Amino acid sequence: MVDKNSILQIVGSLMKHPQFLSEVDKYKLTLDDFYYRFDRYVFAAIDNLYRSGANRIQPIDIENYLQSNAAASVIFKQNNGIEYLQDAEYLSEVENFDYYYKRLKKVNLLSKLNSQGINTNEFYMEDLTSPKAADINKHFEELDIEDILNAVKRKVLNLENEFNQNEVTQTQSAFIGIEDIIEGARENVDIGVPVQGEILNEVISGARRGTLIIRSGSSGVSKTRQAVGDACLIAYPFRYDSYKQEWIQIGSGRKTMFITTEQTIPEIQKMILAYLTGFNESKFRYGQFTAKEERIIKQAVWVMEQYKDNFFIVQMPAPRIDLIKSLVREQVTLHQIEYVFYDYIFICPSLLGEFKGIALRNDEILLMFSTALKELAVELDVCLFTSTQVNANADSNVNIRNESVIAGSRAIINKADIGMVIARPTKEEVDFFQDMGNGQAIPNIVTDIYKVRSGEWNQVRIWSLFDYGNLRKEDLYMTDSRMNLITDYERHFIYEIDWEDVDYTEMLKKVNGIK
Repeated sequence: MVDKNSILQIVGSLMKHPQFLSEVDKYKLTLDDFYYRFDRYVFAAIDNLYRSGANRIQPIDIENYLQSNAAASVIFKQNNGIEYLQDAEYLSEVENFDYYYKRLKKVNLLSKLNSQGINTNEFYMEDLTSPKAADINKHFEELDIEDILNAVKRKVLNLENEFNQNEVTQTQSAFIGIEDIIEGARENVDIGVPVQGEILNEVISGARRGTLIIRSGSSGVSKTRQAVGDACLIAYPFRYDSYKQEWIQIGSGRKTMFITTEQTIPEIQKMILAYLTGFNESKFRYGQFTAKEERIIKQAVWVMEQYKDNFFIVQMPAPRIDLIKSLVREQVTLHQIEYVFYDYIFICPSLLGEFKGIALRNDEILLMFSTALKELAVELDVCLFTSTQVNANADSNVNIRNESVIAGSRAIINKADIGMVIARPTKEEVDFFQDMGNGQAIPNIVTDIYKVRSGEWNQVRIWSLFDYGNLRKEDLYMTDSRMNLITDYERHFIYEIDWEDVDYTEMLKKVNGIK
């Protein structure tokens, strides 16, 4: 399948305006885009003439250039090259270059798919005598490359769902395996590694693998920063304690991945440095460090280097469900990732494009997204954290905030194991804690826990002090919705890491010894 008209238009436009070749962010043409040797020679001549300084290229320029290659010169003359280029120059419109470029790429994509045995008649029919050809080919003009690729991927995913079912039916006596469950309880096998916040860990049983944890909140309330802080605590075994003036053992040293949708990778890296050093992140914008701070930063970099395989960052500005699935599966396989943080779920053009032509509402798409995340958590045995935005109803705190305040679709939470909403305390709530007069810090973040699939405590509020500068969090109180303090919960202390590993002890000595 070759689109001769698009090639003629592209050749003519490149002769008039070869500067298109330098717009690599928009256009990428290679010899592989041209099927016939004649077209390849012409394109190669234009490309090389432009790179040699030509700003407008005439047919005679191309003919002269090709004369140095005997085979190219013969083919050029056999195809009436001068006349062809004159027609291309006359018939082409530079303003239409973008259209013909995209059309050529679409046609070439179909050719590639055909060469791999994939039938593309649903996108374009070369047999114009077919009754469906007119309608299908008309629709082809409205498609872009992503539409075609997504349609092919959906077919593969449907087959995968049909033939690669992970769910099986199992029937057995309730007695079988009961002793293993009791022994596992003794060894805390159903307890996850700790996240930031002693009370929160007691409520949600830590970051348990196979679970989906959704944290909702308004813009700027610290969803991403709390997530990065939790990821750091899981990934790194040490951080600097400004009170003790030394590095301490706190954290799990486990393999973690953070997928960011809005922040850049350097922005996440600055947050990590802030967490490890205890410095306000703004210090890493202005770069004015004292000698002591330089030493602590050097130590932090050393920690990051020693545990460079524990924290991977992925920037994904245009998320799609199929892309998330592919990425997480790949990274878990390649790097043995155990904990995945996906910044937050939201509707974006790329996600809508994935379901183009399918009559789905936004809330249905968001539910499919959260369902896919839960399925990944179970399939890959990872703990998966994500976040959502909230709607205007979140400003009301008469009762525990719940799924009704999630923006876009309250059904997002259906597949989650843990559901929570974070917010800033109101003035009245701040006054309540000030009036307690116990000398303890005043909370600046409240976390409403409204869904816990496996745990005793639900419909409670956790009041915390979160440092927005260095991402560290300390839980202070737990109350019910009426601000009654809850103090009778059992503190198991199983979330305090047992640091008996001699390797960690030696590493701690090394990091504190760096000057």
